[in-house]
Amino acid sequence: MDARAQEPVDPTAWSSRLSGENRLTVPAGVLQATGLTAGARVRIRQTGPDRFEVSRWHSRFDNAIGTIPGFERDVDVETSRDGWGQ
Repeated sequence: MDARAQEPVDPTAWSSRLSGENRLTVPAGVLQATGLTAGARVRIRQTGPDRFEVSRWHSRFDNAIGTIPGFERDVDVETSRDGWGQ
């Protein structure tokens, strides 16, 4: 399959193809407009039939880190969070 993005007709609407490995090419213009960069962690949420939304992933601890002295130094928040569902 060809996963290259096509130029938009409408500057806010882009088309792309999912590869056989379920990979989606995000056009450079979209990344630039959103401020996302390659390797950014994103959140993908189904918003309806045949529709999903991609947004920047934010930790629920973003506002907590720095408010408790030594918290970030003493606790590996990301590793701890990954184990909660187990």
